[in-house]
Amino acid sequence: MDRIRIDWFLVALVFVASAMGVITLYGGDPTESSTGNKQLLWIFFGIGFMILFTLMNYQLIGSYSYILYIAGIFLLLITLMPFIGTKIKGARSWIRFFGVGIQSSEIMKLVYLIAMAKYLSMKENEIAYIKELLTPFLLTIVPVFLIGVQPDLGYSFMFIPLLVILLFIAGANADILAGFTMVGFFTVFIPMYMQYQRYIITDDIIAMLATDNYKLSEAVRSLLFDVWYYIDNASKFQNNIQNLHWDARTVLEPANLAFFLNSVQNIYDQKTVFLRDFYLNNLSVLIFIIVTFLTSTISYFIYWFYMRIPLLRRVAIITFIFCSTLTSSFLFYKILSFKTHQVIRLVSFANPDKFPRGAGYQLRHSIITLGSGSVAGRGYANGDMTKGNVPYLPEWFNDFVFSSHGEQFGFTGSSLLTLILFLIVIRGVTIAWQSKDTFGTLLAAGISTLFFLHIFINIGITIGIFPVTGIPLPFISYGGSNIVTSFIMIGMLLNINSRKYINT
Repeated sequence: MDRIRIDWFLVALVFVASAMGVITLYGGDPTESSTGNKQLLWIFFGIGFMILFTLMNYQLIGSYSYILYIAGIFLLLITLMPFIGTKIKGARSWIRFFGVGIQSSEIMKLVYLIAMAKYLSMKENEIAYIKELLTPFLLTIVPVFLIGVQPDLGYSFMFIPLLVILLFIAGANADILAGFTMVGFFTVFIPMYMQYQRYIITDDIIAMLATDNYKLSEAVRSLLFDVWYYIDNASKFQNNIQNLHWDARTVLEPANLAFFLNSVQNIYDQKTVFLRDFYLNNLSVLIFIIVTFLTSTISYFIYWFYMRIPLLRRVAIITFIFCSTLTSSFLFYKILSFKTHQVIRLVSFANPDKFPRGAGYQLRHSIITLGSGSVAGRGYANGDMTKGNVPYLPEWFNDFVFSSHGEQFGFTGSSLLTLILFLIVIRGVTIAWQSKDTFGTLLAAGISTLFFLHIFINIGITIGIFPVTGIPLPFISYGGSNIVTSFIMIGMLLNINSRKYINT
């Protein structure tokens, strides 16, 4: 039997990070020690899985990659079933077995990574061709869609950068990857941006209505951002209007509805925003631009087919990307309707004062909690922002645990924690670089990418540079699914690192 060589530096980093997470949880609210106790239990289970995946040959895991992928998809499907999946904070993302909650998206991201790494390692000499990108995109679209409809947009979006990184490492055409990334970004950004533009003028609408239609103004004030849900579905509610609450009923009265829409148009006229106004008022111009790009694409491809000039092919790809971006963004703007809480969670970081509830509230309180620690911190268990039945910072032990750590240990402690977490990422990248086979390289690179995304996004959320999307901090945030999955990924890294000595 081959001797397993353990990367003790990586193990030490993981244990120190986990210990810091437990200390933060115990210190956040000493009177409520259940989170710390449960976290210790999950770490114990996680270590067991880490040992198992360290000893198990990762090549053997790869041979079952597609079976694991199908099992992950099945898990996502049954999570969506009301009598099986559990809805928590508006998202049906959990399955409960004997009182224990399992987050199916956590499992899916790992089995997706294994399947993608295996596929790309088998196609390493062909992945530069466009046709070979179809399967990776299909393997990605399915979990993105199933996780998105839970809805859990944070985890859903994480698959996209992971796909791009893996394809880039595998040797896919960088120009094509950049193009499809741009198409995907604007496809989601445009509908989100248009919704955001409506939400930020809600206060202006209330103020304008107050002078001429006070009852309507109060109805809009009562509904706040939910008023747009009733406006968008006005025809659906007309036959059932008497069963609605007074505020929705008031807004949907024909005279009031017309008055509301007229007020919105007046505000749009007073405050011009190029992108918003372009999509609202220039349909013919947009269609003309799309047709022009499409015609150019076809023409350049025809010329390239007969003349075989590489520059023509590159230009054709660029024009096709622009055509696809404009077309997909406009179509999704017309047909894709994000829910109110989804939009607010994703855009509140840009203007938190406009969103005093929910994500905007959490974001402001996160920054205050983190800043209250100053340089040296207030000391272990001496913070007061996370204590009590209704803490100043909600969900501090999950998505905002970094803020609690900063309150207790200050900038110094936060910097040390950040350094340790990123050293884990760097060690993962080193293992990927030193791996002697393509599957091991892609698997280690994917694991490093997932850790990086979790760390970068979570810390970015707590300091206000990213939207609130429910991404936990590895080894620190409370939660069994993420802890166990993180330890499994560490076990795989240890496995890949050990077997580089065997595969020489």
